[in-house]
Amino acid sequence: MKKKPEKAVEYSLSERLKYLRETRNLTQKDLGQMAGVSQATIAHIEKGTKDPSVDTLDKIAAALDIHIATLFSTNDVFVFDMKRLRRKYNNVDKLTPHLYMGLGKVIQFAKDIGMIK
Repeated sequence: MKKKPEKAVEYSLSERLKYLRETRNLTQKDLGQMAGVSQATIAHIEKGTKDPSVDTLDKIAAALDIHIATLFSTNDVFVFDMKRLRRKYNNVDKLTPHLYMGLGKVIQFAKDIGMIK
């Protein structure tokens, strides 16, 4: 019997924002203050009742120290924010083993498909 392919789990902007905020131990109010928007704006975005402007998303991304594309990444699209990695790990020897291995696999894949030499 053939296995059915697993359906990829997709997360909405509201779910992703809430997850990113919570992993940083921030309240909606904290994030709003850091981004220069109201707590209500953060709450509406997380509930999915407000479509934020690009400017608002840019402010939120900056407050979370992520690239704005991270807010829209999916299971098959990954965003490596190299500027953030560089700030956090100023030397390859300081990378965590998990991150080192993951980046190594991405680089090898890019070589295999001819994206880098």
